[in-house]
Amino acid sequence: CVTGLSIRHVGEQFQHANATISKYVSFCMILFALSSPPFYTTYVHLPTVDDAVPSEILSNPKFFPFFKGAIGAMDGTHINCCPAAAARHLARDRK
Repeated sequence: CVTGLSIRHVGEQFQHANATISKYVSFCMILFALSSPPFYTTYVHLPTVDDAVPSEILSNPKFFPFFKGAIGAMDGTHINCCPAAAARHLARDRK
């Protein structure tokens, strides 16, 4: 386990069933394996700034107007914004 404690101790501490903790630990182990070399360096190829926009995005009006000029995004990133009072409802609870 990440904490160095047994699954039973972590389950007791966080008030979750041992099966739930075990699933989480298994997920973390798989995530670590997929994000570490050699798997990550062999199979994951991030686009560069010079790479062309995929045709699936360029030809789809559902995507391209929103991604025009974008070079990337990060999941879980919080972007602080201060919209005018009239536009605050547009920026609330958006991911």
